[in-house]
Amino acid sequence: MRLRSILRARPGDSLDAALEADADAILLSLTDETQPIEDLRAGAAEAIERVAEAGKTPLVAVNHPRTQLTRGDLDAITGPRLAAILLPHCTEPQDVRDTAVILREFEHTRDIEPGQVALFPVIDTARGLLRAAESLAAAPRTAGLVLASEPFARDIGARYEESGPRLAYARGSVVAAAAAHETAALIDGSSLELRDMANYGFAGAVVDDARLVTVANDVFSPTDTVVKRARADIEAYESRDEGAWVARRDGMVVDAPRARQARRTLDRASDGG
Repeated sequence: MRLRSILRARPGDSLDAALEADADAILLSLTDETQPIEDLRAGAAEAIERVAEAGKTPLVAVNHPRTQLTRGDLDAITGPRLAAILLPHCTEPQDVRDTAVILREFEHTRDIEPGQVALFPVIDTARGLLRAAESLAAAPRTAGLVLASEPFARDIGARYEESGPRLAYARGSVVAAAAAHETAALIDGSSLELRDMANYGFAGAVVDDARLVTVANDVFSPTDTVVKRARADIEAYESRDEGAWVARRDGMVVDAPRARQARRTLDRASDGG
């Protein structure tokens, strides 16, 4: 799943305009409490089909299980075209497990391969950050983490900033947790500093402005140097000595996780990644 640029489609905005952008994915949301929930669900279900038909990845942010709206959300949107859901306000692993159980139920009754719909916990609180790695491990379908910078800053009482030191710990922690679990780290809320976020190790960003899609696609695509290094890691691992568990290259160990990471890098670099 290639998620360099995730363009948010807001309720009331023209979906046509979002589909015309070169975004990898379109993010729909069911979490706007000012809109009738049934209208949001119906609109999202229709939009998922249009997004998929346009060759883009449909993502949907659902309501948290404690709102008692999650089952209805997933009932409305779960289908073969839905790629992934985002779970805002994920503060503990049980949030992931509860959501995954409901998802599996709908996948089973609709002849969808179990686990096909990926799940991204959204980290927007200090509690969620401290348990982010556990949340990633809570269900096999978790495909990464999303750091929602602005609500996280509010939660810890910090002044929000696009870049700089205030949220550095949170950014680094999310990237490290995602990397340790061989998943993707995404950022929501730093549209003006996308290159800085790529340098942190994030794989993609949620953006609100279609004009930023091209920038995101550029900065979150692996550079030629990174691609070259990934190929060298794969070659070293595949040609390691018989019976060896790891390979050595440039004084470093290339083990199975590193080889898998290298293959994901090549996937991200390819047009069909």
